[in-house]
Amino acid sequence: MPFTPPKPMHRVRTRRMAVLGTAAGVVAVAALATVATVPNAQAASAGIDPLASALGFNAFVENETVLASTESEGGVATGGNLVISGPYNVNIHDASTFTAPGDSTPSALVVGGRIDFTKDPATSVVQVHDYVKIGDLSGAEVMNTDANNASVNTHVVAAGAGYDSTPRIELNLQQPLASVGPTSPIDFGAAFTELRANAADLYACEAHEVVMKDDQGVTVPKGQVQQNQQVRITLEEGVTNILRVTGGDLNAMADIVFENMPNADTPLLINVDTSGTGGELDWRVASQAGISGQQAPYMLWNFNETTRLRISAGDTVEGSILAPDADYSDISPANVEGQIIAKNASLGEDGENGGEIHHFPFNAELTCDSDVNPTPDGSTDAPTTGDVTTAPTGGTDTGSDGAGGSGNGSSGLATTGGDMRAFMITAAVLVAGGAVALIAAARKRAGE
Repeated sequence: MPFTPPKPMHRVRTRRMAVLGTAAGVVAVAALATVATVPNAQAASAGIDPLASALGFNAFVENETVLASTESEGGVATGGNLVISGPYNVNIHDASTFTAPGDSTPSALVVGGRIDFTKDPATSVVQVHDYVKIGDLSGAEVMNTDANNASVNTHVVAAGAGYDSTPRIELNLQQPLASVGPTSPIDFGAAFTELRANAADLYACEAHEVVMKDDQGVTVPKGQVQQNQQVRITLEEGVTNILRVTGGDLNAMADIVFENMPNADTPLLINVDTSGTGGELDWRVASQAGISGQQAPYMLWNFNETTRLRISAGDTVEGSILAPDADYSDISPANVEGQIIAKNASLGEDGENGGEIHHFPFNAELTCDSDVNPTPDGSTDAPTTGDVTTAPTGGTDTGSDGAGGSGNGSSGLATTGGDMRAFMITAAVLVAGGAVALIAAARKRAGE
């Protein structure tokens, strides 16, 4: 067998360099071609439903709820005690969708604590469509038989008071006694931890900024709405829109006119800054011209860090109210068309009638754009796609300069994509390196 001398090592190395350089260049070119097919990588982002933890209830309250007047078309859930202080209808349109484990019928009224029967005993009847869940039955009696021992629809009354006594909770059906309580199927603590985080993140959200304008088309900055001034807004189609206002702006404006309507693809987030009034607001609701209940599921009024919110007068609120730190009350006969999230709630007050809560639950995903995400130690990390994260501290807008309150850090609603320049430079270097290696290999072969 003829002897074949080994190839010189410098020729092997030269060809290997050429192969590696060519492969790297091809990979880089392919990667660049892939990136080039994405028109805007920064725009790829993940949206969330910030009220998902409220489980579709019309009113979702962390602690105590007072029912004074008048009605909720959907369900009511409260983590603390329920005070019966007047006639009230719950889930009047059978709209509640929350069904507790083991049940086949939705729960329209969920009470984490006990029932307070001590207010206004003559007229206080809470009528409930579907089931009731009560976490603490002390001082209460659940009855499915009347004074004649006849089988009847379920009533919850004060212990020893009798089937038709008042105050009472009166169901439109007969619910098995054991399923009423004492148990609460909802973890209100976990739900409000998430709702508060969502409110804070949304307050720091960076998305399309909606500009208020007067009738002449002049921009009206945040904090500078004049008394009885009409303002107009135009939404950017296909993205999350953010309107930043102060509580004073809300009470000053005569009307807010929508030049186009929010929808599932064009939701509106209204971040309300009440820091100028110590976190408190008596809200005289301006009319929202150009929209109605059909657009309400795509609007969210975010009262992050507001501690007292009272709807005192004005028009119907179109959209849901996120006020997880607030003592909420409503004495306006106008309605709320959406969900109410609050720390405590008084739906109506003694001697004052509140409006109805219409069942237009929030039904959109809000998306915030960000370059980086905060990490627990305060450093930054590469952008990702996912759930809401904790908003950075120090980013709260005081409302004094009309800046909008979105600066000082990134939003917790993350986006994908980032700066591609470094990658492109690296790819170009690899392509050039591969070409040089190929030329060197060719020259070597030519000289041998």
